[in-house]
Amino acid sequence: MTIIADQPQHSPVRTAAPPPTDGVAVVMPAFREEANVAATVQDFLSTLVREGVPHAVIVVDDGSDDRTGAIIDRLATAHPGRVIAVHHEHNQGYGAAVRTGLETALRRTGFREILLTDADCQFRAGDLVRLREHKKEERADAVIGYRRRRADPWRRRLNAKIWTTLCKALLQVPGRDVDCAYKLIDRSLLQDLRLSGEAAAISPELLCRISGDGARIVEHPVEHYPREHGEQTGARLSVVVKSLVSLAVVYAHMVRDARRLGWARRLATPKDPGAALVALAACAVAVAAYLYFADHGYLLAYKDANSHLLIARRVVDSPTAGLAQLGGVWLPLPHLLAAPLSLWEGLYLNGFAGAAVSMASYVVAVRFLFAHARSLSGHWAGGLTAAGLFALNPNVLYLQATAMTELLLFACAIVALHYLHEWCAEGRIRDLSLASGAVLAATLTRYEGWILFAVAAAIVALTALRRHRRYSHTEGSLVVFGFVAGAGVLGWMAWNLAIFGDAMNWKSGEYADSSLWVADGEANVGSLPTAMETYGLASLHNLGIATAALGIAGLVLYAVHKRARSRWLVPYAMLVFAPFFVWALYTGERPLHVREVMGALYNVRFGLIMLIPAAVFAGYLIGKLVPLLPGRRVAAAALAGAAVVGATLAVDGAVTLDEAVEYRASGWEADNAAVSEWLREHHDGGTTLMMSFENESVTFESQVPTGSLIYEGSYRIWEEALADPHAAGVEWIYMRAVPGSEDDVWEALWGTEALDDHYDLVYDEGDRFVYRAEDGGAE
Repeated sequence: MTIIADQPQHSPVRTAAPPPTDGVAVVMPAFREEANVAATVQDFLSTLVREGVPHAVIVVDDGSDDRTGAIIDRLATAHPGRVIAVHHEHNQGYGAAVRTGLETALRRTGFREILLTDADCQFRAGDLVRLREHKKEERADAVIGYRRRRADPWRRRLNAKIWTTLCKALLQVPGRDVDCAYKLIDRSLLQDLRLSGEAAAISPELLCRISGDGARIVEHPVEHYPREHGEQTGARLSVVVKSLVSLAVVYAHMVRDARRLGWARRLATPKDPGAALVALAACAVAVAAYLYFADHGYLLAYKDANSHLLIARRVVDSPTAGLAQLGGVWLPLPHLLAAPLSLWEGLYLNGFAGAAVSMASYVVAVRFLFAHARSLSGHWAGGLTAAGLFALNPNVLYLQATAMTELLLFACAIVALHYLHEWCAEGRIRDLSLASGAVLAATLTRYEGWILFAVAAAIVALTALRRHRRYSHTEGSLVVFGFVAGAGVLGWMAWNLAIFGDAMNWKSGEYADSSLWVADGEANVGSLPTAMETYGLASLHNLGIATAALGIAGLVLYAVHKRARSRWLVPYAMLVFAPFFVWALYTGERPLHVREVMGALYNVRFGLIMLIPAAVFAGYLIGKLVPLLPGRRVAAAALAGAAVVGATLAVDGAVTLDEAVEYRASGWEADNAAVSEWLREHHDGGTTLMMSFENESVTFESQVPTGSLIYEGSYRIWEEALADPHAAGVEWIYMRAVPGSEDDVWEALWGTEALDDHYDLVYDEGDRFVYRAEDGGAE
């Protein structure tokens, strides 16, 4: 059978096939293969007859200018029905030949399986038998051959590796040998399949499309033989360029069809354009703020930022690397998120490993604040006001550029509030599930998240009870919410029990007790008026008087309009943090200092969380004022812009940054900076014994490799090193001997023979001592 097929370049594979029957249609594109095509076809014919497999061989002559066309016509005449000759009058390329062959196999045969191969004698029909057996055993929809030993020159093998890597990266295609011309495919995967790839791009496109719908695709090795006749065209520069261009086009088609990079497609056409624009603007602001604070050297001003980075780095690089390095005091999620970037020493040392988490959280927080306040107020100006007040607050801008954990908590809380409010208003279980996931993340970020969990659970219970008036429905809603949202709290207690033998270690352990931070005679402790004044001033310094005033006015208006109806309870949730922190100060659980009360700043950032309800209620206020104004669109933009700019300008700088800068200027930190500089210049990377607690600045800024640091989190190694550092192979020892604040290394080793007999004192300044082993440490 001879067919003339000059099809359009990007035509689909058409199907008008009879019901499938057992058998194989072998498709062979051929171009200038006069010396190979007859032997290849005869090999398949004889093998398939011997095996008793019904078959047809479709050979597509792609406009060859030699005797290829005449040879396949002769074969079609000699084997009617078993060989089908198809001709392109003009050369259209390998991709077009494959499309023509597949279309012919589907339209002219009824066989259930289709083999795509080449006509150049580099493959043998015997492998088809093994592929069919493997396909049946694996119950697969397709079997992709890979060349066990590729019989090609090294340049062609190198090109193939690069091509396969590129295809897998872009299209995520299965298989280790993308362009192997031996693929056995069930016809059901090929029906109505549209292919557009040219040259070598047709093969990865085919794999990408048939693997995108849940098909089972497996691999099997095939033999590959040297080409004895004819010329390979795949390595020509023109063919390579055509393949690369076509691969780019195929990639674009996959994105268009949502088979690959669906997130990019959704990003280009977001369901909520307003929220997308707000998020995009937040990205730009986040980067600009990071660059500003980096240029001024403020990224690591907080000692706690050093600590968070150290924990993340130790998870991936320490003498006892692993999840146990997360410890049991600070919650694990920020460190787990920062750990992958901490693998890169440069990103760890400059703080970006942790700042990246904060910056991403900032964008999420701004985007969902916009959505939440817009939904609450019924106008985009309300959402823009809330987002702007949060996004442009100087304290937020500074903390989002650091490795601190506040921004991750804020993002989790805002996402939780948004979806919880949507559930209260609409009752969709999806929103309740998303809210529970966000609360779970919050409970694994900071302990304020545990309070959020309790408040959110109470709102869920009250809303469900009021909505259904039945305890069974209330119980069901609580189970749906609490099973996920409460897992973080229970999981952290279980972790502390497993690691430290005490489920409450996070609160009362050696490095968690409040007495470590709350000094005797703390003004807030036992004095409720002082605690209230302190937290009120801290909040006011963080928010600014204008933002606070807008928030209070919005809260009053909201309370008048909505009162305490169950579907409108969520915005009140974040207000609970004011009495929570006042209680924490009053009972001495945590310290917070402001200049007006204590003459200094400490933990003043605790007041920043009140910006969330202030921004939401301010957004509600602006959103409700807009309908009262003429020229609403322009007026709305002007009102929102004026509120945000005015309130932001009213914030008296970044009090959170002031606190960090003041601490770094203290005499304590000056001594730490001096020894850190000395260690950077003299430390040779040898094993170092150094307590981390209260030495975080030295540990981080000295840049001693974390992989060589033995510290209290090294567990058994730490105990052995304290007992006999020389026997443990310790080459360097750092100790802090500040009166009343001596570290464990000084307590264990000062004045002992273990120290004096094997180590020389090489640094002695400001009650900081560094010792170096006389012999470089034990072998």
